[in-house]
Amino acid sequence: MTLTSMVIGVGIAALIVTLAIYFLKGEIKNWLISFLQNFAGVLFIFSGLVKAVDPLGTAYKMQDYFAEFEATFSGTAFNFLAPMFPWFSQQADIVSVVMIVFEIALGVMLIIGFLRKLT
Repeated sequence: MTLTSMVIGVGIAALIVTLAIYFLKGEIKNWLISFLQNFAGVLFIFSGLVKAVDPLGTAYKMQDYFAEFEATFSGTAFNFLAPMFPWFSQQADIVSVVMIVFEIALGVMLIIGFLRKLT
C-alpha cells in the first residue's frame, strides 16, 4: 500500500462516514469541517488498528525512538528531558498498548463528535 492509496482510501471512508452522518442526523453545519473531522478520525482508527496487529513490534520500534530521543536531547538545551526516555524505553510494552487504545478511542471520539472542544 502506497501513501497515496492510503490517503485515497481514508478519504473515501471519511466521505462515506460523512454521508452516513448526514443521512442519520439529517444535517451537517459545515461539510468541509465534518469531512476533515471524519478524515482524521478514520486515519486514527486505521493507524491504531495497524499498530494493534503487532503491539510488540510497535513497542520495539518505540524503544528505538526513545533511544534516539535520549541521544538527541542529551546534547541540547533540553537535556533535562533525556533521563525520562530510558524509563519510557523500559515501559515500551505498556506505552505501546496505551498509545494504541488512545489512538483508536480518539478516532472514534472524532467521528461521533464526543467532547468536541477536546477533540
